[in-house]
Amino acid sequence: MKSAIILLPGLLAATASAIPIVASGSVYEVPEGVEIQELVARGAVLPRQSNETDGSDVQVTANQFLDSGCKDVVLVYARGSTQDGNMGDQPGPQLASALQASLGADRIAIQGVEYDAGLPQNLIPGGTNPLEAADMAKLIANVSSTCPDSKIVVSGYSQGAAMVHRSVEQIDDQAVKDKIAAAVTFGDTQKDQDDDQVPGLDPAKTLILCNDGDLVCDGTLIVTSAHLDYTGKVQQASDFITGLVQ
Repeated sequence: MKSAIILLPGLLAATASAIPIVASGSVYEVPEGVEIQELVARGAVLPRQSNETDGSDVQVTANQFLDSGCKDVVLVYARGSTQDGNMGDQPGPQLASALQASLGADRIAIQGVEYDAGLPQNLIPGGTNPLEAADMAKLIANVSSTCPDSKIVVSGYSQGAAMVHRSVEQIDDQAVKDKIAAAVTFGDTQKDQDDDQVPGLDPAKTLILCNDGDLVCDGTLIVTSAHLDYTGKVQQASDFITGLVQ
């Protein structure tokens, strides 16, 4: 996977120990509207994600629920910061393809979440824009009301994991929460803050996946190479979800 690390010009020496050099010839930039001092104070070193896929059946954008309606299972997935489309390059498309293989493509609708996924939103308490999390909550509620017989799966990577936490947290209707059969997060920026759970969901329905060495899962915004590729966790996620929705 191609990637670049956002460095802080003029302050590289002070932060170099926290910055992995992932690829030569990387593009370095600071997100517009974010003060360098604020990023340094919070240890925020965030990756620019690749927009390429690896040949998975599901690409960077998927709107199967909105375009085609209900299936036995509906996956609502939120991509990570700066990723393209509404699924990103990884691990969303790979998870979707694994679920299609295990359940049958005719049984699952893949629906990505449309939200900004900008870098500055990671600095907001809760790890993402609460208004965009509210939109994801509305999407989940829409699936619940439109597809009363469907099982809902929610998932997300990096800031998308925060979207899972904050959207479920905003669902007031317990009947909608009860329709969520499984929640899986990858590289979860809110794992430490929310005590290894998604607020309001049964822990038995929740799987939080973190690579060894991924400091994001320890409550920081320091991105090491361990945060940049979660395709190795896809099969574990798919097996967990399949076991809960079959």
